[in-house]
This record gives sequence, C-alpha cells and structure tokens, in this order.
Amino acid sequence: MTMKRICMVDFQGVPQSYVAQIDLTTEVAESMWGPHETSRDDLGEWISFAFVLSGGALVALVREMDNAPHPGYILTSITELSPRSLLAQFMVESGLSRDAVLHEGFE
Repeated sequence: MTMKRICMVDFQGVPQSYVAQIDLTTEVAESMWGPHETSRDDLGEWISFAFVLSGGALVALVREMDNAPHPGYILTSITELSPRSLLAQFMVESGLSRDAVLHEGFE
C-alpha cells in the first residue's frame, strides 16, 4: 500500500517541527498529487500537501507561500515513528528519489 493524499484539515495533532528538506518544485508536486492547498498558522500562509502513509503516519510537505528562505519543501509529520524511519518510508511511498533530500532534521 502507498500513501494517500488527505486534506490539510485532517492533519491534526502535534507535528514534529522538521523531518527533512525536500528538493521539490510546486509544479512537480502538483503533477504528482494534484493542486496544492493553502494552510495558515501564526507564521503566515503555506503551500501544503498532506498525506497518510500506509502505516497511518500523517505527513505534510509545506512551503512558505511568500519569501520561502530555502528551495523545496519541509517534510513534517504527526507520528510516533522516528524521524529517520518516517523519512525512509515517505521517500519510498512518494516515489521521490533519496537524492531529493537536501537536509535531514535529525542529523
């Protein structure tokens, strides 16, 4: 089984602040998963894609709508999995190359 796209409103819980930075453009993400959603928090608006992985972990790829400080997307999650295990599972289920990981948040 592979991950399934969910609405950002279903991405509920206390997210891990940062799992990894993924080299991915919005255009490529939308070609893979459909149109992005816009989410909001105290920091501003975010381009967002949320998923549930086959084991039930919730993950989201987010990028600041305006003035993103780095290229790509931040992978965050709501799960009991270790960040390393989560990243490995996400990369397999998403079909993205491991080379797309620009930085791991747990190094």
